[in-house]
Amino acid sequence: MFSNAIDSLRDTYSVEDLREIVEHGCASGVAHDHIYYADCIKFYDTYEDEITDYIVDNFGSEMLVELFSNNEGNLRGYKNDLVWTFIEMNASTIIEEFEDVECQELSELDDTYGVNLCEVG
Repeated sequence: MFSNAIDSLRDTYSVEDLREIVEHGCASGVAHDHIYYADCIKFYDTYEDEITDYIVDNFGSEMLVELFSNNEGNLRGYKNDLVWTFIEMNASTIIEEFEDVECQELSELDDTYGVNLCEVG
């Protein structure tokens, strides 16, 4: 098990998977490890504090109320929606981190080859 939800997502999804999630959302099925209620509920129960804190910090507690209301009190649907929201919002952040690291690694080669490889790619 991972120490936090973000590390779990980093390990579970490739950058290309994350791009698909950003583009199409979890409901499209591209979040292959979080398609079914059972998968999402297990993820939520494991990382509940991190997920709810992230959503409250970024969207306010009203988002929690809205998601619960949208599910008409169905706890399984609520947990599923919280997980999908968390994944979708973090997918772009993880992609940005990956691209920053990749660009930094390429920039170390800049001196060797005399070209800005970050701009070429």
